[in-house]
Amino acid sequence: MSMRSGEFVGGLLLGALVGAALGLLFAPEAGEKMRSRIKDRAGDLKERAARSGSEWCEKSKEVLREKKEQIATRLRGRGEEEEA
Repeated sequence: MSMRSGEFVGGLLLGALVGAALGLLFAPEAGEKMRSRIKDRAGDLKERAARSGSEWCEKSKEVLREKKEQIATRLRGRGEEEEA
């Protein structure tokens, strides 16, 4: 069974229109309200990202300080071994 291209395109357009109409009918919120929620969520996400970044930075600084101390201790130990 072959389908002519005109029938296929017509069916495709009809399906797209029906899908768009159903999407609008079953949309949970109005556009303005949805944009407001998206804006609020984006602000929350930005705050969480900034907080996480600050925490990561502080943890990194702490690990770096610890590693510097470990290296300094090992280097002092080597210096004392060489003197003996």
